[in-house]
Amino acid sequence: MKRLLKTLHGLRTQVDGSVFVEYLLLITLVGIGIIAGLATVRAALLNELLDLANAINAIS
Repeated sequence: MKRLLKTLHGLRTQVDGSVFVEYLLLITLVGIGIIAGLATVRAALLNELLDLANAINAIS
């Protein structure tokens, strides 16, 4: 029983691991957001380039 209480006390007092996990989750969420944003920008850019190509083809 003492060993269990000692382990629980150690987990409560050690915050280094929890801070690391929080930063890891934050970086993961930011990374997912960046990937989604870049995918959206890519789709919009492709649409604009296709419109430009169609406009150039319409001229000639």
